[in-house]
Amino acid sequence: MTCESAIQLREKGEVVVADTTLKYLGTVHVKSGVKDPHFEVVKEALIRTIEEAIGEEKWNEEMKNAWGEAYDQLAEAIKAEMKNHHDETA
Repeated sequence: MTCESAIQLREKGEVVVADTTLKYLGTVHVKSGVKDPHFEVVKEALIRTIEEAIGEEKWNEEMKNAWGEAYDQLAEAIKAEMKNHHDETA
């Protein structure tokens, strides 16, 4: 999904995820006990993995920032849906 988010950012300037997908992701993350700090850990792991896969010769700060932005937008959408899930079940 982060890859799809990166493509959308490049092509459209924003990330759009279907409501049903977000609702599902929010529910799964809540049921799994995901908290805000977990998103940062996953982001770091994802960016390091992509950097290693691409290689030092091609990796640069612009790529790091683009992948980080894509991840951040997707994470924010999931977090918002997690909050909605909490609000609906409270």
